[in-house]
Amino acid sequence: MRLHLSLLLLVGALISYVAASSAPTFCKCTCFKNSTLIQLGPQSDSSPSFSDSSSSSSALRSLPLQGRAASASCTQCTRAFCLSQHLPICKEAEENDVVAMCFQRDSRKDQIIVWGFILGTAGLLSWAAGKRVIEMREGKKLRVAGSNTGGTTQDRGVYVPIGHDNPQGSR
Repeated sequence: MRLHLSLLLLVGALISYVAASSAPTFCKCTCFKNSTLIQLGPQSDSSPSFSDSSSSSSALRSLPLQGRAASASCTQCTRAFCLSQHLPICKEAEENDVVAMCFQRDSRKDQIIVWGFILGTAGLLSWAAGKRVIEMREGKKLRVAGSNTGGTTQDRGVYVPIGHDNPQGSR
């Protein structure tokens, strides 16, 4: 049993270590009133950037990935960085028209902890509700069985008086 528990803890620790890979870092480039999110660090071909405006989303997906740096540091998220991306929303924008903000999303480890808490709480509530339903069903069965045998539904067992019951009076 201890071997299974230690093996389970080891597997859990490995999963936690793998899932705790660094959280994705994004640079939010705001030109005039339109914003675009650019993921910092190594890029995959699946989703190079996210956009708040739907008109520029197709143009953003066609941006070359070579122009982006491989570093995930927030120090590279500057106005000059946003302008160097040649974003369609930043056409004719100067550095004063651009606002750059760096932020980091929750890591997978944080997500696992939150979902584990939610599922654990829901499981405990379900178990408590199920236990209550079973107790209610058993109570009905006992009342039905008691009425079939001629007993009362309020039968509480044998009453045994406690104390001295002296019918002759006290000494």
